[in-house]
Amino acid sequence: MISIREIDPADLALFDEWYDAFRAGAVAGREAALVVGREALGYSLRNPGPLKQRLAVGAFEDDRVLGGMLFEYRLTDNLDTVEVEIDVPPGHRRRGIGTALWQWAVTRAAQLGRTIVQTEIGVPGEPWAGAAFAERLGFRTEHVEEHLVVPLPYDELRLEELREAAGRLDGYRLTSWAGLCPPEHQQAYADLHTAMDQDVPTGGMTREVVPWTVEKLEASEARVDRNYLALVTMAHTAAGEPAGYTLIYLPRADAEHAQQDDTLVLREHRGHNVGTHLKLANLEQLAKHRTTQRFLHTWTALSNVPMRKVNARFGFRAVEQHRELELRLPRLRPAARAVIVDPEDRILLVRFEFADGPLWATPGGGLEPGETVIEGLRRELVEEVGLKDFADPPQLWHQEVVAEDHATGYDGVLHDFFLIRTDHFEPAGTLTPEEMRAENVYAMRWWSQAELETHDGRFAPRDLPALVRSALQSGPPSTPTQLGL
Repeated sequence: MISIREIDPADLALFDEWYDAFRAGAVAGREAALVVGREALGYSLRNPGPLKQRLAVGAFEDDRVLGGMLFEYRLTDNLDTVEVEIDVPPGHRRRGIGTALWQWAVTRAAQLGRTIVQTEIGVPGEPWAGAAFAERLGFRTEHVEEHLVVPLPYDELRLEELREAAGRLDGYRLTSWAGLCPPEHQQAYADLHTAMDQDVPTGGMTREVVPWTVEKLEASEARVDRNYLALVTMAHTAAGEPAGYTLIYLPRADAEHAQQDDTLVLREHRGHNVGTHLKLANLEQLAKHRTTQRFLHTWTALSNVPMRKVNARFGFRAVEQHRELELRLPRLRPAARAVIVDPEDRILLVRFEFADGPLWATPGGGLEPGETVIEGLRRELVEEVGLKDFADPPQLWHQEVVAEDHATGYDGVLHDFFLIRTDHFEPAGTLTPEEMRAENVYAMRWWSQAELETHDGRFAPRDLPALVRSALQSGPPSTPTQLGL
């Protein structure tokens, strides 16, 4: 049976196992996949910054990690979005592991009140399993870039030819540095980052651009410098005004790969070969600081024809498409519910009273901000029926219902159902009868399977008797069953 849970990045052995599965799924079948390094990702997860939350999530079977997900969301901007990357090694695919990880992501996004999910996929050719999986979930491709590489050390003959073709850079001067930005250039560098964020093609991706300040720049560089050496060259006019910059990241713990990141020339300075001179100067820096890295990677939007021509002159070769995808979710109220079964296979249900009549459903309720699903389940069961001190239960079903009048202020409900076997007990929670009635709960009782099958009334989910019969006969499914209404 597959279970989904967060990874504690401070548990180094578990983190290593999770990272190995995550990386194996990410690189499979790709010629030059670039995956964030073990040390860099571990440091980021163990030392969260003030701007972004990152969670490592694993799919487990018998305490073995079979697949991984990186779930991220920003804390001060882009508050409607989450970013998700799901990777399952080929040997464990087609078992519902990716779907189970996705169901976890949908629930967590609902808890956060976020309705836009974004992801990125490297696609070396068609058909491609990751692209097909995203399409089945409903993602749409909003932006496409080329992922390009050039071998290192860089071809000196090509560099010399590029220098000769570029000629003199009249009217501008270049400044290069390795590591943190010198204080005298911080404001100009921050302004150029803002211009880059505003200028870079993003297709139809939903992005809130937040201006860079010197304080934001310093904080960002301090975190990056822990795992990457930044190589920067900036162009200034003769009057000292910033005209553009280029940036390479040299990982401190990756012996294979370096990353050509931003290259920007402000619009009023284009057409003067500034971009070519920036890249040439920064490649000289790379030659000085490079150790064993064998590849330099870059990414360029298909719509950015001038930069694609520059990349071609510099010898970059496309190895795959880099696709950015987005999916908009309905705003669902997340809840955790329990199928509580006693030794005689009786199930405990609660009766809701609504304007259109009574409805019998499993105990549980809505999650509070910051709770995990299991934490919310435990709280709800103590409050509602008085059940506590049970082991983490297996999940049976995952239900997403988009319909009016299911939850005030929401587009529908999202329920995760768990199986709990327990001794028979008389339900008595911590909520008072008045508090229970305020939530439309008026009664609770144990049901035999025969009583479920013959009851002439409504259940939630609608086919609850058949679902319970299947769960009792066959046990929990290997991955949660997706339910309709």
